[in-house]
Amino acid sequence: MRVWTVQVRPPAGQRAPKALLVRDGFSWGALLVPTLWFLSNGLIALALMHFALVAAIGAALPAAAAPFAIAGLQVFMGFEARALQSWWLGLRGFEPAAVLVARNADTAFLNLAAFRPDLARAAV
Repeated sequence: MRVWTVQVRPPAGQRAPKALLVRDGFSWGALLVPTLWFLSNGLIALALMHFALVAAIGAALPAAAAPFAIAGLQVFMGFEARALQSWWLGLRGFEPAAVLVARNADTAFLNLAAFRPDLARAAV
């Protein structure tokens, strides 16, 4: 079973509320290709920060140490990419509203619809 957090942006003016399901846990995509993972999830600023950090590590460290530091950064990204995604959504006005346990995103959405139909309508 996987854990999902429901991130909700409250309505403001003419803008309707919006809800997103964000899965917690390890991300293989973020471990292997973090910059592309960030871009595919709409986290452009985090993708640029990751790319800049890798470039800075490559420029600042000796050639023998840089691969180990970059590998450590990649492992960190695998474990923390989804937390960074939730953090970034928080900066954009989203707030955590619920925590769900489900096998996949569809089941998580059905659990959300049963538990909080108002949030499920905002997630559609």
